[in-house]
This record gives sequence, structure tokens and C-alpha cells, in this order.
Amino acid sequence: MLLLAAACVNEPAAAPALPPLAANRDAPALALAEHVLAAHFAEEEGADPPTTCLALSPGPLGAAQEAALIARFPRLAPRARCATAPPPPSDGVTGERAVVVQIYRFACADVAHCTAWASRPGQPATRYTMAYDNGAWRIEGDRRLLAQ
Repeated sequence: MLLLAAACVNEPAAAPALPPLAANRDAPALALAEHVLAAHFAEEEGADPPTTCLALSPGPLGAAQEAALIARFPRLAPRARCATAPPPPSDGVTGERAVVVQIYRFACADVAHCTAWASRPGQPATRYTMAYDNGAWRIEGDRRLLAQ
């Protein structure tokens, strides 16, 4: 009986942490997206957060890539859910407000060096440089630069 009572008190074990996407040399866009979204969700406040989507250009994220990000950020919605025309962005399902985090001008000079710009609502555009080193993407941002 005591064992049964103890089982009711214990909380279920937390799911194991997912490995950082920065460890995948073949997915630099996902590594940067994880970095930018982590900052976005850490800074977001409020009891009623808006729907958040991620836009990547050139080229959108694939379904598996989007699923990998949503597994890490449950408040992230698929890009197709955020309607952007007409502005401002809205949730295509609920009609409520939405925000779109953008990563654009993503390009890699070679397999170990990439650059991109990112913009998040309420933040200046940031230019990121990335280098794959010691088994992970090293990501550095510079907000002093302005997007042209």
C-alpha cells in the first residue's frame, strides 16, 4: 500500500533533452534557426503569446526540418499557419495575431562557413556568421550592421 501511495506522488520523468542542432554539420540553417528561436522565445513575455512561425530564405524549411524545430520549441507553428498578406501577420487558423521570425540571405561559402541575416519582432536585424568547428556550428551575431 505504501508503494502504491508513493507511485501517485512521483511525477513522470521528463523526456530526454534533444541534441542541439548545432552538432549537425549538414544542417547549418537548422543550427541557426535553433539559435535565433531560442533567443526569441527566451525574450518573449506575456500571458497570451502570439503564434510564432519561422521563415527561411532562400528556400523554405522542409517538413522534417520544421518538425525538428517544433519538437524543440512547442510554441512554434508551421510556417503555413502564419498569414502575412495583408499585414500584419495573423494566425491562419484562429485569426489572432502572429509573428514571423525571419532568417534571410542564408548562404554558405563552403561546408564549414555560412552567413545569414535574421530579424525578430522588436529587435534590430542581425547578421550572423557561422563556422563549423570542433563538432558544432559556432554562431556569432553582429547587430551593429544594418541590413541593406
